[in-house]
Amino acid sequence: MKTSTAIATGIAAVAALCFALPTLSRAATNPFPGIYSIIDPVTGETKDVLKVESLLGEYVVLARFGGHGPWTGPIYAKVMGNGDSYASPPLFQQDRMVSALSLDEIGYLYHTPGNSHSRVGPSDTGYISNIASFGIEPLYRRPLRAGHDERGERGRHAYTPGAGERKVSVSTLNYSPRMVQVGISSTSNPDNAVDTDPLNPHMSSAASCCFHLPAQAAAPLQVKLEYRWLPKGRPEVLAMTLPANSDADELLILVQADGSMSVEFRHPGKDLDLTPEGVKSINGKPYPLPPAAERRARLTAELVRRKRFLKDMYRLRDNGTGESVEAAYQLRYLIDEYEKTITYLETFSACAGSLATCDKQATAAARAP
Repeated sequence: MKTSTAIATGIAAVAALCFALPTLSRAATNPFPGIYSIIDPVTGETKDVLKVESLLGEYVVLARFGGHGPWTGPIYAKVMGNGDSYASPPLFQQDRMVSALSLDEIGYLYHTPGNSHSRVGPSDTGYISNIASFGIEPLYRRPLRAGHDERGERGRHAYTPGAGERKVSVSTLNYSPRMVQVGISSTSNPDNAVDTDPLNPHMSSAASCCFHLPAQAAAPLQVKLEYRWLPKGRPEVLAMTLPANSDADELLILVQADGSMSVEFRHPGKDLDLTPEGVKSINGKPYPLPPAAERRARLTAELVRRKRFLKDMYRLRDNGTGESVEAAYQLRYLIDEYEKTITYLETFSACAGSLATCDKQATAAARAP
């Protein structure tokens, strides 16, 4: 059976599918710190791909270019100056208000206020990428952790584990319609703590490291969930007892639709490629996804966005790029990929079957000569 991952890695490998999310903050003086996502409009799954933080006048970037697994890096980045040269020729003349963050040799992240044009086009989300791993894509930004510095190996971590302890990573799955940020700490030692990234409604976080547990559990472990409903909720604490310890190396914090919370170990062998409906699962439960009606609306909006960008590509082709052979080749490649993606989305939108059935039909249509 085709998976929803095949949609992004097959038909749209260069153009991961996405739609607009609310952006809580776009400070004009420092627009880049934040967490950036792409979203598959077919399944509705949000995938974090970049995490940008300021460091001594420059930036540190963590990446999840496939949208899964833990953050990797760091990548050191800087804002491009007027005299700096880019790795590839522009498709568009860049507006003055646009700024670009260079991610070492990986690519660029553009801030495009007011839907202004970057070198690779406009973005109605305020941000657009030109990164080798997923191409030219609008990205959707949300703030970094609010209220205190992030606790964990990549942030503030004051805990020194003992010889008889092991570390586990922590992920949050937000099934609720509210934004939330969550951390976990040991009742016996508050320095043994880790935070997961703040989450939009109906999404899961990257795995954060590390929380420390006894290698051999002698008694139930008391922990605290420390959370805030965003953007303006006050910090709250929920005490709970961890389930029986196991050899699992990840804890899952589950935020249910009604706002209740629980914690469980992620057991090996419980993840499936697909549920019968064609949605990936975790610990036997589907990943957090928005309601079906919202997914359909986002799919429609994404089609509009893709067609608008393709129209711009046609205009550039018909007028001549006026640039190098490399720019002309890039333009032809983009047109081909966007035409295939639009065919896929149009076919999928017209299909009344299951996700897996519609994926098969749409993939065949997009691959047709």
